Amino acid sequence: MGQTNTDYYNHPVFEPERLHIQTPAMKRLSEELHRWLWTGTTGGVILGMSRTGKTRAVRSLQSSLYTRGKIRVPVYYLSISDRDVQTILSVFRRLCWSVNLRNNARDKADHLSERFVHYIADNATEKNCRHAVLIVDEMQRLCPKQFNAFAEVYDQLLLLGINLMVVFVGNEQECWKLKEAIGKDRYAHIRGRFFTQGLSYKGLVSKAEVNYCLSQYDNLRYPNKGPTYTEYFLPEAVKNGWRLSALSGDVWRIYREYQKNDEIESWGMQFFLAAINTLLTDFLPTYGVDHFNDDMIHESIRISGLLPSLVWQLK
Repeated sequence: MGQTNTDYYNHPVFEPERLHIQTPAMKRLSEELHRWLWTGTTGGVILGMSRTGKTRAVRSLQSSLYTRGKIRVPVYYLSISDRDVQTILSVFRRLCWSVNLRNNARDKADHLSERFVHYIADNATEKNCRHAVLIVDEMQRLCPKQFNAFAEVYDQLLLLGINLMVVFVGNEQECWKLKEAIGKDRYAHIRGRFFTQGLSYKGLVSKAEVNYCLSQYDNLRYPNKGPTYTEYFLPEAVKNGWRLSALSGDVWRIYREYQKNDEIESWGMQFFLAAINTLLTDFLPTYGVDHFNDDMIHESIRISGLLPSLVWQLK
């Protein structure tokens, strides 16, 4: 293609953070968060199995949430770190770090809370929007008392005329103990504020959804006015009318074998993209689309890490 190897491997397919394949679940998530935002919801929870693409989905919404009046809403993202000591102070410290606000070991919780609140309020004034959304990822790493930090931020912003919606995102299989604890009477104020709405986030669950994703490889271009993703790796095949989405039925059929045998709820996007990218950049260019067979999909799925490795099974 007249490119150096460096140019060739700059393609977004080789860099997950730059590969923006939309899914029906992302569309449903956007619709749900807009519903929450437009009806005055103060908080909600998004739960899903590990590696279904929750983080990728919520991060994609950071610049695409709007009020009913089409004013863009500032969205802030915080990922909770795993710590031996879980304190409210550590939450405020993480909040300040998330927006690049200074803090040091001598700062107390009150100072950090005030600093973060005024940053959000100033930004709201600058953007002429009285709403803000805070996305808290990896919520399963929080302990119940730490939710009081978010309640405090909410209350202080409300006094300044800013409506904050806090959206917690977590791995469903790790949140049971936390949900049980929050269910106790002493955390009723937390439930009423942040746990009135919920959404279950899943990976791909049908052939139609696989086709929806594969079709994007046939339409997205790199560079902007360059070949489609599929054409980039398979120029002759595309020239002859072939499209990656033509494999949707076979890809879904083979995946279903693993799904049934291993009782997999849905095809997580991390594993789906790893499998498809292997198929597109390795097997199909090497052997040609005319020699496509089931073994290519089986091996791509194996390489993706969908199933537990032998190392894990031996533990």
